[in-house]
Amino acid sequence: MARVTLPDEVYARLLSLRTGLRHVERWSAQQARAAGLTPAQHQLLLAVRGHGDPRGPTIGEVADYLLLRHHSVVGLVDRADAAGLVTRTRDADDHRVVRLHLTSVGAERLEALSTLHLEELARLAPQLPGPWDGLAPVQRPHRLPGSPPPHDRTAPAAPVTVGIARVYDRVGAGPVHRVLVDRLWPRGLSKAEAPFDAWAKDVAPSPALRTWFGHVGERFDEFARRYRDELGAAPASEALQALRQQAAEADTVLLTAAKDLDHSGAAVLQDVLGGA
Repeated sequence: MARVTLPDEVYARLLSLRTGLRHVERWSAQQARAAGLTPAQHQLLLAVRGHGDPRGPTIGEVADYLLLRHHSVVGLVDRADAAGLVTRTRDADDHRVVRLHLTSVGAERLEALSTLHLEELARLAPQLPGPWDGLAPVQRPHRLPGSPPPHDRTAPAAPVTVGIARVYDRVGAGPVHRVLVDRLWPRGLSKAEAPFDAWAKDVAPSPALRTWFGHVGERFDEFARRYRDELGAAPASEALQALRQQAAEADTVLLTAAKDLDHSGAAVLQDVLGGA
């Protein structure tokens, strides 16, 4: 593939756009926390209220809005329900379908936050169109699966990329922190050839939970719930905090020997570090 050469002003505009978006994202997260919500809960409330169907969105539809896995949304809804922010109802036509609605508390908090966001966007409106001018799509070289994008070190402090990959797969080179998050050492790998920078085994699921799960797909949602509970108690909570601090400083890839990445402890941990 031919190398694409871009003019210097394109990089300056992209930098301005990326920095502006990160500022807005960080500001939004701060406003959510000030209102007593996590950023993920704010997104959940917005997904429920902004859904066009008066019957309310399903879990799957919310997962699509938030770009999260189904089990992550189930956990997010569980916590929002316990906090009195949302309620679940059965669909009138298909009782197998669960739909979500805001409580009066959830609606009030979302309205207050939305008013703040509209005011902030109105203030920023004159600045937003500029970075888009002159930018056009270009074809870029393919990046290896599992390789996170480069870290924008010019942006303000904010959560950076947390990816997952199999420990046996090649992970893109560069300033990426690779962390093994399994409790057991991967089979077939010598310690001299370890393709990672750190081994955070204390943050991995407990032996009892891992044995119970047995990588049975039907148990994954319950496994994810129990694993999140474990991450809230020592020593896993301490290991999680250390990993969170690391992930805030550099792009991080969580490595596991599990064959099914989407149904692994690493996938749950990725969502937890992402605030879901």
